[in-house]
Amino acid sequence: MFLGVTGSLSIESAYEAEFLELERIVRRFFPVAESYIEFGVPTFIIEEGAETKKSFVKLYWVLRSRNRIPVLRRIGGRIVLKIASYTPKRRRSRIPLFLVFFLFTLASLLYSGWLQISNRAFDVVDPNRNIPINVALYVFCFMVIAGLHELGHKIACEFHGVKSSPPYFLPGPPNIGGTMGAIIIQESPVVNRDQLFDIGISGPILGFIATILVSILGLRLSYIIKHPIGTTIPVSPMFEYLASAFVNIPRGYVLLLHPVAFVGWVGFVLTFINTIPVAQLDGGHIARALFGAKYYRLVSYVGAAILFASGYYFMAIIALAMLAMRGHPGPLDDVSPLSLSRKIIGATVFPAILLLSMTVFAPWMP
Repeated sequence: MFLGVTGSLSIESAYEAEFLELERIVRRFFPVAESYIEFGVPTFIIEEGAETKKSFVKLYWVLRSRNRIPVLRRIGGRIVLKIASYTPKRRRSRIPLFLVFFLFTLASLLYSGWLQISNRAFDVVDPNRNIPINVALYVFCFMVIAGLHELGHKIACEFHGVKSSPPYFLPGPPNIGGTMGAIIIQESPVVNRDQLFDIGISGPILGFIATILVSILGLRLSYIIKHPIGTTIPVSPMFEYLASAFVNIPRGYVLLLHPVAFVGWVGFVLTFINTIPVAQLDGGHIARALFGAKYYRLVSYVGAAILFASGYYFMAIIALAMLAMRGHPGPLDDVSPLSLSRKIIGATVFPAILLLSMTVFAPWMP
């Protein structure tokens, strides 16, 4: 009986000692007004007016080395810092999974490219075309767009010390391009809104630039014909501008898109969908960093409505489901504001990419 009491007291003493040590660490970076344990979680009330952004980043790295992570929120008008346990995931080799996705995507792209370039329309306008070279160019251009998009995310993650997986290329239906792009998986938390914004917008910027370059190449390879062949498709404002700038189409003639131009067209469609500010799409990350938890959900409903009004009915349903199931957890520090430079980029570059990539399939469009 005596041993049981002693063991209980030693556990409580150790727990109290750990709490006091955490408090000592927190006080190195923040002025603390109150400190206590709430439901087993060390909790600290930070004095109003304290600098939070730089201090939180420093605290984060100190606690990470102790398998702890801080979470900063404004609750009931007060700045509340909680410290949670953190167990880093054991990193397994991602190469086998990467290769599986890559090979399936490569196969679907090769088949899609062959479907495109072997179309009977090209038998009429270019009967002597080199099918293998055109298919290879088709696959390469798709990989460039998807790869550079994910490279943008990867660079931002590495810059901010956020662990992430290699890019996983996603196969898609061959009749709509053969791929759904690529994704990377974040393996450690995002610290603040600046990091969340950078990771969210870096992919669309690089992917948008790559899509422009691929579209220019594809448009230069396209065919000017007198009589329409095939299906008329809606185009984004940027694709339409590039066509007028880089192809001289005489009055009464139309443009038959080369498969590489089709890659550019699909690139703008994927960019538009991905930058919609909803759930955990890239646009959702950007919106969460820009508007915070208070207005993020409202902006997400607007984003889903834009998808639906543009004719992407299935994607709109998926976006709403993602919003209902997970929403967006936000960064660890959800108190510190986004930097001014990022707010300017978010108010200019972000909507520009979204609007210039907008490809509308809605039946009410002319």
